[in-house]
Amino acid sequence: MIPYIFLGLGGLALIAFCIFRDKKGSILAICIKSLVSAMFIAVAVSALVANFQPIDSMARPSIFLILGLVFGFIGDIVLDLKIYLKGLSYQNAEKDADLATYFGMAVFALGHIFYILATLFRFPGHELNIVWSMLIGIGVAALIFVIAIGLLKMKFGKFLIPSIFYAFLLCTFVVYSIWSCATLGATTANIMFLVGSILFLVSDLILSMTYFSKPEDYKKQGIMNPESKFLIIANHVTYYAAQFLIALAILFI
Repeated sequence: MIPYIFLGLGGLALIAFCIFRDKKGSILAICIKSLVSAMFIAVAVSALVANFQPIDSMARPSIFLILGLVFGFIGDIVLDLKIYLKGLSYQNAEKDADLATYFGMAVFALGHIFYILATLFRFPGHELNIVWSMLIGIGVAALIFVIAIGLLKMKFGKFLIPSIFYAFLLCTFVVYSIWSCATLGATTANIMFLVGSILFLVSDLILSMTYFSKPEDYKKQGIMNPESKFLIIANHVTYYAAQFLIALAILFI
């Protein structure tokens, strides 16, 4: 019951965040976002307590998932701080915003590594699945960048290499979740991981449009402007849906 209470509180905080967050960001929006992120950690911890079994098959994967969520919490704050810094006019604002972007990518990448490790420890004896998932993940990530750069003309610039590495980890997480669900059983936890990983990918695809679209796209009117309120909300709703699903899945491991 308690995990669902935190889930409801997180949903209310997310609504408040979507109201106050705009393309420039603000200290208030960062504080509210931190509260939303704290709620998915609270969901995970309370789910672990409610479903605790003193065996590695449940406890160890759950701890890895919580670590992944903690890195997500850190990344949430850093990336919104990046938006806020970018809107300031002091001398090193752009440099600090770039550093925040690098750091945000790094901590989210670590989060995905912990999510992958959690699944790996849930299913001992099936380690070869992660190898195949990584190989397919390389192909999926490559396809995404071919479309993004070749078709959409997105400009990654100095963030291209970290973006490719991050995309590889995220795609591996998605493929691994699909593979686990298809070959090891469509359990409640596996389905929640699968849906969560796909929503994570959708969220980051939207976020990449916000960060790396070609300059003329930012002059568009309406919802197709990469910094439109619609895309900001879509990005955060899909992202938080993913994190809350992953957190709540601990209840069903």
